[in-house]
Amino acid sequence: MIDVPRRLRRAILLNDLALVKRIVRNNPHYLRNPDFEDKSNTSLHLAAKNGFTQIAEFLIEAGHEDEIVSRNNEWETPLMLAAIAGKEDMGVMLAKRFPECIPWQNKAGLDALMLSCRSGTGTLHLIPTLLLHAPSILTTYDHTGNTALHHASAAGELKALRMLLQYGANPLAQNAYSWTPVHYSATPAAEAYFKTLIIEFEKKKAEGKRVERERERQRNAGVRLVTDQEGLGGGGLASGGMSTDRQRARDDAAIAGLPAPGMDWSPVERRRAMTPTENRGGGWFTPDGTRPRAESGESMSSR
Repeated sequence: MIDVPRRLRRAILLNDLALVKRIVRNNPHYLRNPDFEDKSNTSLHLAAKNGFTQIAEFLIEAGHEDEIVSRNNEWETPLMLAAIAGKEDMGVMLAKRFPECIPWQNKAGLDALMLSCRSGTGTLHLIPTLLLHAPSILTTYDHTGNTALHHASAAGELKALRMLLQYGANPLAQNAYSWTPVHYSATPAAEAYFKTLIIEFEKKKAEGKRVERERERQRNAGVRLVTDQEGLGGGGLASGGMSTDRQRARDDAAIAGLPAPGMDWSPVERRRAMTPTENRGGGWFTPDGTRPRAESGESMSSR
């Protein structure tokens, strides 16, 4: 009779969910079932490597990872094996279930993102999922200083290159040997494409910074105008009792580059009262719109 550990591994390889359930329920202490002849890979490692999502979900629900996330002798998690094998759906499920293990590295210093970029799969869902749950892995590096972008470049995975650049990966990052990802381009055509991508994204980045600086300049300019005009007007709502409508009018005038309502106009401007008589009983102009003649010293002394 075949022993339980071998029967369980065989049932997993056959993708026989019903058989796996029966064996696990009858022998719950064999749930993890590490295979010491195969890097001590557990039942979940085996299911992840082959992309058997339903079996993996059953193992997790049965408590496979309750104590600790499984790691084999190479320090590889089931998520890493799914990334290596290009099992994208399995990788997405494991990343969402166990996001804390996404930044973990194996003995070579590679994490799930690096392995996914090397495998040529995961650009549709897995890579975005990994970066969403662990953004820091975009800048991590292995034992020789290679980032995920280095690995994608060396593997010639152009889709992964583009996606990593879109998420903000640094194309000028140097490894321990002072080489950038471009230096590891798999072919001359891949190198040319990579350089084109870098130029394209750098242009977009520069344009975005220019637009942001222009918006900031306009905002700052508008704030300074309003503040200066309010200072000339003798205070805001608290000190001068200015109404909300008048404050809004001043703001609109400041943005348009016009004198604010209630502020000084040119001495020859006749559309409103001059400053010396504003808010006073008299005025420099008579009701018919003409300016009174200046009185001489004699006429003033005779009063």
